Amino acid sequence: MYVLGIDGGGTKTSGIVADEKGNIYMQVATGRSNPNTLSQRGFEQVMKDLLMGLKRQNEEIYNQIAVCFTGMAGVDESRRTEEVTALLKNYLPESTQLIVKNDAINALYSGTLGKAGIVQISGTGSITFGINEQQKEARAGGWGFLFDEAGSGFAIGKAALRSVFKEYDLRGPSTSLTGRLLDHFYVDEVTDIINQVYGQEYARAVIAPLAQLVVEEASASDEIAQRILADACAEMLHSIETCHKQLFEREHPTTIVLAGGVFSDWQMFNSIFSSLAKDTLPNANFQPTQIAPVAGAVIAALKSQKITPADTFARRINEQIEQEVNA
Repeated sequence: MYVLGIDGGGTKTSGIVADEKGNIYMQVATGRSNPNTLSQRGFEQVMKDLLMGLKRQNEEIYNQIAVCFTGMAGVDESRRTEEVTALLKNYLPESTQLIVKNDAINALYSGTLGKAGIVQISGTGSITFGINEQQKEARAGGWGFLFDEAGSGFAIGKAALRSVFKEYDLRGPSTSLTGRLLDHFYVDEVTDIINQVYGQEYARAVIAPLAQLVVEEASASDEIAQRILADACAEMLHSIETCHKQLFEREHPTTIVLAGGVFSDWQMFNSIFSSLAKDTLPNANFQPTQIAPVAGAVIAALKSQKITPADTFARRINEQIEQEVNA
């Protein structure tokens, strides 16, 4: 059976056509596709480019796609699932079953390979999402960067900026983050950072990458950076616990997937979360993702047809995605 998995987010949109063995027949990547940050015309163009790009690679197989699972950022918050569904139907074979859900499902299955669990996503933004064995879903956070998304790259980046300016004002302790931010922005004075952040068209995209500097300095034993990450993880764990209470018994052995660019130092974050969760989630198993989110969408498509991916699915699909990237 041929299925199409789509992962749509604020940076890029990926689509692959594959089968239950993990064989990829077509794959395409296009621009960002969060329907809340694009005009209707711009969003439609991105999705049209993706689907027609796949079709051009192998029209015969494209016309045999049984299911398309689209995990799309922003569709839940804006209640635009029906709108997105209607748009995609214009470019898919008439016989294709179409499912449009939040992209958190892609991220969850990229770690659990279709099994129950909870995913904590932390990239530019953050969201916590889980599914149990009865297919009940629960979500916490992810309601917008202005007032939510604790633990996100944006939130961690803002905390780094606060710490640097507090040191500058003598309101806070010294931190190696000061030197890292000065180098990052190619400026000589802390106050010069202001012009690098304010007035930018998309300041969130300027601030969120600073989270990686915090991770690096925390790994190098900077106390302020370590405190920022500990606070961020505590906030995220609260969301994880909230979802867990809705889906599982306290003692339930639960896979918690840590997904997103913030979790670049897996060993450090695993240690922080495991320590914080030892009393409230004694049987939690924190783990990184195993496959790309777009491959998680393929698993979601297969699950909708009650098809279990082959044991070699993850290895096979990773080999081909890597080949495409390195080609």
